[in-house]
Amino acid sequence: MVILPLLDEEELPLVVAYSRSSDENMDEAVVNAFLAANIDVFDRPTTLVDWVNTDVFEDLQWSSSPRLYLCTRIWGYQVVITSEEIRIYASSKEA
Repeated sequence: MVILPLLDEEELPLVVAYSRSSDENMDEAVVNAFLAANIDVFDRPTTLVDWVNTDVFEDLQWSSSPRLYLCTRIWGYQVVITSEEIRIYASSKEA
């Protein structure tokens, strides 16, 4: 198993912080966050499921304590996902 370094969000340039609405599925919220950042994901050669297994969004216990967050790379951007918000950080190279 590879141990990943801790993410220091203060060191990353924030592109957008998108607030998820209560009636929005997490996969929809992730796509909408990219659209809110003016990143046209529909013009990309890959889809969200090419980057992350979206079933995980439904399987996670988002209301757990301590608070759960998911950090991953999507379309070349570092993305942090919580139950309420999706934060997208600038990438040095786009995918």
